[in-house]
Amino acid sequence: MDEAGSQAPEPGQTVQAGGRRTQLRLVRENIQSLSKDVGSFRKSHEVSIKSMEKQLAALRKELATHARAADSGSLSNSYKASAKRMEKQVATLRKDLSTLKGSIAKDAARSRANQEAMLSKILAKVSAKTKQVRRKARR
Repeated sequence: MDEAGSQAPEPGQTVQAGGRRTQLRLVRENIQSLSKDVGSFRKSHEVSIKSMEKQLAALRKELATHARAADSGSLSNSYKASAKRMEKQVATLRKDLSTLKGSIAKDAARSRANQEAMLSKILAKVSAKTKQVRRKARR
């Protein structure tokens, strides 16, 4: 009976075979549906990856621009601070220069006064000696 049962399908077995065919068809349809879903997910994922890459590139560009602006801002602030320091140094140097010119002028005036005083003393001594020589010559 085992051989006969395996060769001739019974009415219950045809229902099982038909059920198996239906199950296979459903599995096949499910696989196709899943394949379509996976394909559409892949495509949408690729699109979202591309859009995210574009956004990332835009953000990197913006960050680089902002970083350059911040660097130039800090450079600008640094430049401003440096310019202020240099202006202060220039003002100090100008003040020192005017003070130095004033002291040079005072020293020159003192030197001229001392020179004139010395010359007048020398002239007085020379004049006194010439008067003495003239007096001696007159006697």
